Amino acid sequence: MKSKAIIGWSILIIISLIPILLWYYLGPGPIEFVDYASITHTLGELAALVGVTLFAITFILSTRARFIEDKFGGLDKVYTVHGVVGGTALILILFHPLLLVLKFIPDNIKQAAIYLLPSSHWSVNFGIIALFFFIALIFVTLYTKMRYNTWKFSHEFLGLVFLAAVLHMFLVRTDGAQDNIFTGYYIFVSIISAIGLGGFVYSLLLKNRLFKEAVYFIDSIDKKKGVYEITMTPYHKPIQYKSGQFVFVRFYNERLTAESHPFSIASKSNNPKLKIIVKSLGDFTSELDELHVGDKVAVEGPYGRFNYEREGNYQVWIAGGIGITPFIGMAEDLKNYPGMKVDLYYSVRDKDDLIGLSSLKAVEESNKNFRIFTRLSNQDGYLTVDSIYAKSGRFNDKVFFLCGPQSLKESLTKKLLSVGVPVDKINVEEFDFR
Repeated sequence: MKSKAIIGWSILIIISLIPILLWYYLGPGPIEFVDYASITHTLGELAALVGVTLFAITFILSTRARFIEDKFGGLDKVYTVHGVVGGTALILILFHPLLLVLKFIPDNIKQAAIYLLPSSHWSVNFGIIALFFFIALIFVTLYTKMRYNTWKFSHEFLGLVFLAAVLHMFLVRTDGAQDNIFTGYYIFVSIISAIGLGGFVYSLLLKNRLFKEAVYFIDSIDKKKGVYEITMTPYHKPIQYKSGQFVFVRFYNERLTAESHPFSIASKSNNPKLKIIVKSLGDFTSELDELHVGDKVAVEGPYGRFNYEREGNYQVWIAGGIGITPFIGMAEDLKNYPGMKVDLYYSVRDKDDLIGLSSLKAVEESNKNFRIFTRLSNQDGYLTVDSIYAKSGRFNDKVFFLCGPQSLKESLTKKLLSVGVPVDKINVEEFDFR
């Protein structure tokens, strides 16, 4: 784990432990663990408090705030953390009713069954509503293939789910709320509610009003075999960015959905003309035939720390398929770093899948320290660490950058680690926001 990620994860762990520490020091603490019923009841309460705390944190992680990005080493990493935190929150929230029910088993099965059903107490009903819809939305995320904009719209209901959860915590019956969970329970729940709902409202309603997106217009569209190279010109001031970063792009075209989508930047650092390369792979990218020169584009960003700060005088870049995109701009920037050596390994299925090869070859011809090695998996098999070692030599003086299909990144990262490459010398673009 990178040092920046360690800082971010440490903060999350400390925050998640706060309700347990409050219970320990301001509540009964371990003295409450006296019998089976009290143990399961207490663990159920703590599971809910930690789960809802993590639930609130997911909304903060979704704000795309720069200070959060810095703590985890890039927005792509933040979204990975978001998934882990959200999944952990769901598991803990699921354990809440299960543990509370277990205290009735096996002595009172009827009471256990009634406990999970709607009742005249709205505190209970709000909890059931929150649990049911939270499970439904997580299921949609993990096990369905819906259009990106539909999926994103469905997650706007998470704010209502969180509201139901905190109402459950506020309205819980007096004998439950004041059973010595800890002194200041309602103050804690109020703070967690403010954090979660504040993050949700900011992301949904305030962010775009407070921070205006940059306006661009499509300057050119070059389509070749399902790949779109889109160059955009700024309407006013261009954004400042580093090659290798990415932006969220919203096309103002009535024939396309209005949702913003993330794309890697394929132009050199701070080039006023912003270029992205998109391969027609999903529901949105398949509609790009509807774009026209002159269409308005809103650009949010830049984000990401992939090559944000250059490290190491000898780098190995590994690209799979459309994962070549960030390396195109990075290669053009190499003229600003005359002492840096770079070997680029570009793996695709066959030669028709090669993207941007002409511009990369042009850099290779003008820079003796830049070498590009293409690999056609249909002919040569998959790219391996051994084949990289054969051309680039020993790994102890090199820094690695990987971008492409998840299978390629996972397999090569695992192998690099196994041969002794330190984890802080491996940079992976986790470009998955779904």
